[in-house]
Amino acid sequence: MKPKSNDLTATRMAVRGLFLSSAAGAALLIGASGALAQDAVDQQTDREKDNSLGLEEIVVTGRPGGAGLKKLDASYAITTMSNTAIDKFSPKSTADLLKAIPGVWAESSGGEAGANIFVRGFPGAGDAEFVTLQIDGMPIFPPPTLSFLENSGLFRIDETVERMEALRGGPSPVFSNGQPGVTVNFIQKEGGPETEGIVKLSGTSFGEKRIDLHMSGPITDDLFYSVGGFYRTSNGIRDAEFNSERGGQFSANITKLFDNGKINLYTRFLDDRAAWLLPIPLLSDENGNIEEFPGFDRGTGNLIGNANRLGVIETGINGETRRLDLADGRGAETFMIGGSSEFEFDGGWTIREKFNYMSGDADTIGLVPADTPRTLGEFLAGIDPDAQVGSATFVDSGDAVGLDQQVLTAGMWSVEKDLQSFTNDFSVAKDLFEGNTFTVGVYFSDYSSNDVWFLGNNQLLAAEENARRINVSFADGRQVTRDGFVGAPSSM
Repeated sequence: MKPKSNDLTATRMAVRGLFLSSAAGAALLIGASGALAQDAVDQQTDREKDNSLGLEEIVVTGRPGGAGLKKLDASYAITTMSNTAIDKFSPKSTADLLKAIPGVWAESSGGEAGANIFVRGFPGAGDAEFVTLQIDGMPIFPPPTLSFLENSGLFRIDETVERMEALRGGPSPVFSNGQPGVTVNFIQKEGGPETEGIVKLSGTSFGEKRIDLHMSGPITDDLFYSVGGFYRTSNGIRDAEFNSERGGQFSANITKLFDNGKINLYTRFLDDRAAWLLPIPLLSDENGNIEEFPGFDRGTGNLIGNANRLGVIETGINGETRRLDLADGRGAETFMIGGSSEFEFDGGWTIREKFNYMSGDADTIGLVPADTPRTLGEFLAGIDPDAQVGSATFVDSGDAVGLDQQVLTAGMWSVEKDLQSFTNDFSVAKDLFEGNTFTVGVYFSDYSSNDVWFLGNNQLLAAEENARRINVSFADGRQVTRDGFVGAPSSM
């Protein structure tokens, strides 16, 4: 539709032309008025196109103090996705959503946490070395990646997220802890003058059940709230025979408006875990064609199962033992509190303050394959080719195991991480003249990660779905495995 003002202008020019000109001149002016009207249509089409690309929306990532700027006016590449767009994309995890960012690829087959995220132009062997995740402009955890931790595992997407902004390169490393690869900022919903809410129930063909909730509205005329979160439970897309994915997230924020600014405070609690999905046996021929390993579905197969879910490991510390449960998987239990304020004063002065505190655990309990399948006979020959087998039985049932049984070893790894971080960003800005603002600020960050690792703990397993442990001893009395374990851990 053409703007009415342009329609009226074009019409007046055409009428005036008919009064003052000859027939030929009138035709020329009418043609000119049509061209002007067409220009108006073209300009409106351009504006609609800009709006469809989100070019008119305000972005805050990579800005001094988080000051807003039209996406159209930004001189750097930034990708934005609204809550509706995120719903349509339907990411399987936080890392999976990053696939929507041009130049970013996430290998998220390991489950809800533990992804490898790569950015075009930045070499990396894994984890998320050049990726920063933020919430309302503050880092979730300042280091982009640690061993057994990349920050997408510390945040879950739900209905409390208003939008995502992803800045590739640009000024983000200057104004915060942003990495030069990509900085992904999740903006939370705030309350408004209207009470509104949403309830979503979802399920999957592999038995996942999930509920999402969000509600926001006014408390008083200038005080607003927003609360929400989710809870889910599932045996996993690769069935572990038990509830391997469970947990949820809850968040709340409150916004107070003033005549010259506002204050927002939020808190967020995450307790969500999922099985750490790792390689499964496959067959490959000389041409690189991949086929299923006998008895192991490549689409849904999983080594984890009830027969190997629980284990007791020897830590090597004063005879200490630990009981591990693969149902604890990989995830996080974290508490976060943060806030922001922005006030404008006479003379073009603006003061902005943001902070974020996070504390919690991000532990990993996983079953990590250590080799490729071979027969039990070949495995034992590798230990002692001259020894005679005394007994070989499944730990759970006591049934005998033949020497032709395909087996492999997999470690029951335990990595405990105790995380803590505090970040603060304070800035003062002064409008000098049109299009020019002077900003000075202070950014402070303090963080820690206390780790305890127990790697190794290899077990002898049948190469099958939901693998069973195997106990073996030689005829001379030597014990090859203890409850299926063939080795002790290396600890850190």
